[in-house]
Amino acid sequence: MKLDQYAAMRAMQTAHNMTNQPILDAMLNDSDNGPKIREEVLTKRIQFDTNPQLFAKLESVCSLLECSKREFLEMAVRESIERAEETFGEVFEDVAGQSFLSAFGVEE
Repeated sequence: MKLDQYAAMRAMQTAHNMTNQPILDAMLNDSDNGPKIREEVLTKRIQFDTNPQLFAKLESVCSLLECSKREFLEMAVRESIERAEETFGEVFEDVAGQSFLSAFGVEE
């Protein structure tokens, strides 16, 4: 590994650690305090059934990336929402000739 690659890796690791995701996972997975923390922090559950192959792939990639399924899915959902909003806005503007917000009288 080259020095700049190593420095970039450490910067990303430090930035990740600052999000406290591993600590949050540990707290939520604690059998004694997890339910209390969920209630007090007012977390909401996103959950769905899927086929075993997709579940196995999710577990595999989470193992590869050394992250929890909760952390991986949270990142994926955030990114997907951002992409969907961006795509919707771009297509609406292309078709309607104005931004979605301005079409409904909302100043940008």
